[in-house]
Amino acid sequence: MRKKIKGKLYFLARDAKTRMRNYNKEKSIFEQMSYVKVYNAHEQELYNKVCKLLDSDTIVINPIKELIDNNYYNSLSLEGKQKYIFELSEKYKEMKARYEREQNAGLLKVSNI
Repeated sequence: MRKKIKGKLYFLARDAKTRMRNYNKEKSIFEQMSYVKVYNAHEQELYNKVCKLLDSDTIVINPIKELIDNNYYNSLSLEGKQKYIFELSEKYKEMKARYEREQNAGLLKVSNI
């Protein structure tokens, strides 16, 4: 009977596989708990606006336009305006996902904000 010899490569591959399993577990745990992020007062105010938009019965075609701070936006250069729009749209996506998670979990009370 032939004895199977496990070389150094076998142990390196096994360790790498174990690391990947642990990384995927840690990643999934943090993805589930992403709503624990702490928001400052400005972001919380923006989140309240997002909730109000999503709770309304009307169809909002351009939600970013509704969320823009016009005084701040008009004071920016062209590049600054573009950056502001991209950042605002990214925040909107995050806050919409947070809103949907809270709605599904029953954490958000439906009320007039």
